[in-house]
Amino acid sequence: MDLFLIRHKLQHDFPLVRETTFPHPQRAAVMVMLYPKPKKTYVLMTRRAMHLKYHAGEVSFPGGVFEEQDDDLLATALRETEEELAIQVESEDVLGQLPVVKTRLGFEITPFVSVLPSAPKYEPAENEVGEVLEMPFTSLLSTQQRDVGSKPEGVMYWFQHHRIWGASAKILNQISHLSSY
Repeated sequence: MDLFLIRHKLQHDFPLVRETTFPHPQRAAVMVMLYPKPKKTYVLMTRRAMHLKYHAGEVSFPGGVFEEQDDDLLATALRETEEELAIQVESEDVLGQLPVVKTRLGFEITPFVSVLPSAPKYEPAENEVGEVLEMPFTSLLSTQQRDVGSKPEGVMYWFQHHRIWGASAKILNQISHLSSY
């Protein structure tokens, strides 16, 4: 996967828009982190801790619900990434904002995409993160399948024994289109 092409498409087709966000209990943001490792592009995701009340054990991007302390949804994504993984993504590495993904529970998730210069160092917050998953992005996208169990029918992906579905799969599907002309 060509990170140069992804950078170009993000900046031209999905530019970062910082606008005031008003608190709403179902408005959220996530941070997609793409980065190079020898000869491959990787994406970093997490498996949520099993003791969590909501979405326990699911694979997701770092992120969460907008809080009043956040100036905008980008601030939410940056804050949550730091809280969950102790990764400080520099705002100049955040190159784009993908269309909002709506969940079946009514959440509106704004995905922000960053292209990092190298693999990030992380320290997962044990109270939120069960496992950190560094996945070769092209290999992950090649596992795409129809998720016939979802309504409406969507897509899902696999990494090792981890099923990626729902909003996270919708976001991966959006990003997959960035790598083609």
